[in-house]
Amino acid sequence: MNIQAYIESGILEEYVLGTVSSQEKQEVECMSHIYPEIKAELLRTEDALEQYALKYQTPPPASLKESIFAQMNFDKVPGDVEETQILASSETVDNIIPITKKAEVLENKEGAKVVTNVFDGPETRVLTPAWARFAVAACVLLALFAGWSGMQMKGLKTEVASMKSSNQELAFEMETVKKVYAYKEMLAGLYSSPEFKVVKMTGIPAKSPESVVAAFWNQQTNEVMIDVQKLPPAPAGKQYQLWSIVDGAPVDIGMLDAEFQGKVLKMKHTKNGSVAFAITLEKAGGSPTPTMEEMYVMGKV
Repeated sequence: MNIQAYIESGILEEYVLGTVSSQEKQEVECMSHIYPEIKAELLRTEDALEQYALKYQTPPPASLKESIFAQMNFDKVPGDVEETQILASSETVDNIIPITKKAEVLENKEGAKVVTNVFDGPETRVLTPAWARFAVAACVLLALFAGWSGMQMKGLKTEVASMKSSNQELAFEMETVKKVYAYKEMLAGLYSSPEFKVVKMTGIPAKSPESVVAAFWNQQTNEVMIDVQKLPPAPAGKQYQLWSIVDGAPVDIGMLDAEFQGKVLKMKHTKNGSVAFAITLEKAGGSPTPTMEEMYVMGKV
């Protein structure tokens, strides 16, 4: 299993954020028990997210609690509604009298008694227990806080994805820097080494006057390496081939890689008595003899 690829897949960050499925959760927990590297990365990710959350946490607005309670008037009781009843006598129903809360007994002209406030009774008020009011308020606060936390978590997940992308870009840049440093360090070693003779191949005026390639020849072991400083990219189906001239005859010492810039290329060994080096453009895979019309650079030893 490629442990590094599993770590870089982002599954550990999603596990810590709680966005994985139950199957993925079991998989991460199982893998962390099997591979110490995954467990260590999981712990590191949890710690990093915790530190990030602590550093960038945003508390709910201080006015949130007051604004919620301000909208909840638990003590409000519907006001008393003035009651109106119709007083009726034995002769007429024309007299309509507003009824007050105080019971009164009236007499009409004939002595008949009319009782007002016949529907009045003891006033009843339903009181909500204090604990119930606070329970409702707590539920509302909890719902608001859950929504607020969800938005914070979403923002945190976005930040984590951005951090992961930045880390990948940084890792790529670091790898590029390492390659450039290794390339320059090797070049410095070859130029200063007494074991290698430096042969500078310059561009053929009629073909590629600006091209420059440096060859490094170990005259004891006949090992050859080259540094392509400037050379046009090879066309499709073509490839550059390096030659050495020994006793007036060309000797094939290898094909150049398609990506030859920024590298020190290790070629085949040459033979004793090489007097010059040259590069020609040949068909892909090489040719047994150089195409003189396609010679791009040459340098004498």
